[in-house]
Amino acid sequence: MNPRPLLHIFGVLSFLLLSFCSNENISFEPTTRKDSSFTYFEKGRNSKEIRDKIANFNKALQSVTQKNDTLIPIILDYKIYYHNRLKKYDSSLYFSDSLINTATAQNDSNYMATGYYRKSVVFDYLNRDKKVFENAFKARQLYLKIGDTAKAGRRTTEMAIAQSQLTDHSGAQQTATEALRYLAAEDSTFVSSAYNTIATAYRNQGFYMDAITEWRNALTYAISTRDSLSNLNNIALALQDQEKYDEAIKIFKNIIERSSSKNILSKARFIDNLAYTKWLRDSSVNVKDELLKATNIRQKKNDRNGLLASYDHLGDYYQNKDSQISKLYADSLLLTARAINSKSAQLTAIKKLIQLSSLEKTRELSNRYILLNDSIKAENIQSKNLFAKIRFDEEQKQKEINNLEAKTIKQLLEAEELKNQMIVLSLGGLLLTVSGGFGFYYFRQKHKKEKLQEVHKTETRISKKIHDELANDIYNMMSSVEPVASSNIMDQLEDIYSRTRDISRENSDIDTGENFITHLLSTLSKATPAGAKLIINGENSIEWKKVSAEKKIVIYRVLQEIMINMKKHSAAGFVAIIFSKKEKFLHINYSDNGRGSELATIKSGNGLRNVENRIFSINGTIIFDSEIGKGLKISIRVPL
Repeated sequence: MNPRPLLHIFGVLSFLLLSFCSNENISFEPTTRKDSSFTYFEKGRNSKEIRDKIANFNKALQSVTQKNDTLIPIILDYKIYYHNRLKKYDSSLYFSDSLINTATAQNDSNYMATGYYRKSVVFDYLNRDKKVFENAFKARQLYLKIGDTAKAGRRTTEMAIAQSQLTDHSGAQQTATEALRYLAAEDSTFVSSAYNTIATAYRNQGFYMDAITEWRNALTYAISTRDSLSNLNNIALALQDQEKYDEAIKIFKNIIERSSSKNILSKARFIDNLAYTKWLRDSSVNVKDELLKATNIRQKKNDRNGLLASYDHLGDYYQNKDSQISKLYADSLLLTARAINSKSAQLTAIKKLIQLSSLEKTRELSNRYILLNDSIKAENIQSKNLFAKIRFDEEQKQKEINNLEAKTIKQLLEAEELKNQMIVLSLGGLLLTVSGGFGFYYFRQKHKKEKLQEVHKTETRISKKIHDELANDIYNMMSSVEPVASSNIMDQLEDIYSRTRDISRENSDIDTGENFITHLLSTLSKATPAGAKLIINGENSIEWKKVSAEKKIVIYRVLQEIMINMKKHSAAGFVAIIFSKKEKFLHINYSDNGRGSELATIKSGNGLRNVENRIFSINGTIIFDSEIGKGLKISIRVPL
């Protein structure tokens, strides 16, 4: 007797465990938080006992002060996970809803999706496949919205498994195929599960060769020996369906040899399938001991899904040998199927009992068979419609959201257009004002620049005139009077000539090109009195090419004036000039260890007053700091 009504259970069961029991790891980004809520949360994560973990997570939630704290969804996610571990599914569902509501309030689509995923896992534990599909679908839609195709693919795989559980084989096949479009090869567990679901759908529809092809695809992505053996087992079952018993038996023997003694339930399944396939090939062969061995293992482990297969196979085995024993196993099959609410297995059991019961009992069983068969068909249609309706309702809801968003965007655009018109008018007026202000600023800066250039030209012209005319005239006079003049007069003339040459040098033309800094350092060195030590630092850290010629001239003259002032008045033995760049400013810090003076006295002198005016002319700032006996400090800041 062909057990085809039970094919669905055998084909999908192992991959259901693989898919849902993995329960994706909880993501958590490390943080430097030290508040009490985070402290309790960390204690929960590091606790060994699950109840201690949950207790600390509860304290962490109680310690949170802000509703928008991003730690709340993380704590809730951990609580759901560990309540599942304790099989407290009501609590898991409650906190899943809390996670969804919190994530919605925080506008966090990722944790909204996580909340729906956690609900689908809980409903899978409760064998409520319709709810599994509904929540996995909602999670999938949110993951697609945020562009996480990997998790969208996983949720789509779980949707397909739920459809397969409810015997919507064509729908499961379509959904699993869709999952493969999202899944990357690296996500091999779910890729293998998707292929397995497609293969199961093919087998249930009688397309055995197609089923074998898809199980071989699943086998390619299997990451453990257990998964590989499960796929090979399913391939052998599809060969059994085609009455290719020798090929099937060869595979069953191979996987029994490779199966681990630790995984006793899988081994029981392989032993049972091998024995049953041997009997199908030759009904005279004695496989009773092998069938009973698998049955005993399943009874000890309370593997009720596995017992459905064992009772079904034993019933077939004894049907033509001992009808009473066969009926006993058919009754056991019916009772077990009712206990786990497997209607397809109930249908198989009733079909067996019809053949083994009296005529009077057969009528009753036939009525039950018809009612149950009609119920299964109605449920199949209802399931297909349900899945289609869930998709339709969610898509309609999304369309309404999109339409509402489009309407809102249109209103915002209209309001924005009106606002833009006002802005354009305002900007027009502002542009005129700014243009006028910019023009005024530009011409003012241009005038200031021209003025600085003119001052420099004037200084240069005066310097040349002093050198070419006055200094030469004094020199000629010294030459003519030297024979008759006294040494005292000649010393005075020499001093006048020397000062004239100094004035000429101080106001000579300045090289503002590549040799600027070399020229400046040379001038500062020459201005340092004998016996004094000059330290200059940081001059090479400045990009002098980016400093305008006008500013270079001012910097040169200012430092020159400061050094002249120092030479005349301070009697310093140590002078330091430090250049540095901070943000968009050139900083020059001058200091000496001379006599110092009162600030009022310093600023009253023409030399340093000129220094101040020069700095102001290029929008710079200058600060003097001095006390009697404590030297002089000057801080200069020039915009670059």
